[in-house]
Amino acid sequence: MRRENCVTGFFLCAWCLILVFSKPALAKNALIEKLDLDKDGHITLRESVVEPQILATFGTIDCNNDGKISKTELKKAQISIVQKVSTLKSA
Repeated sequence: MRRENCVTGFFLCAWCLILVFSKPALAKNALIEKLDLDKDGHITLRESVVEPQILATFGTIDCNNDGKISKTELKKAQISIVQKVSTLKSA
């Protein structure tokens, strides 16, 4: 039984790494391209209105409180979401 837990844990970690290093990079670029209406490389609060999940968490994602979400901030937010999910699954 313990061996099964190790194997399951390994695959869960591998899956999380795949999510962290592949899809978020593509997703964040696509999201910024979709929402960045003025093409300045950032998502403003006004631009985020069309995406309810981003709008609802804008203040959390905008770490430096400059009123814009950068690619770096979006990446950090996606990594923290993956970490929270993996923590919940391991509990």
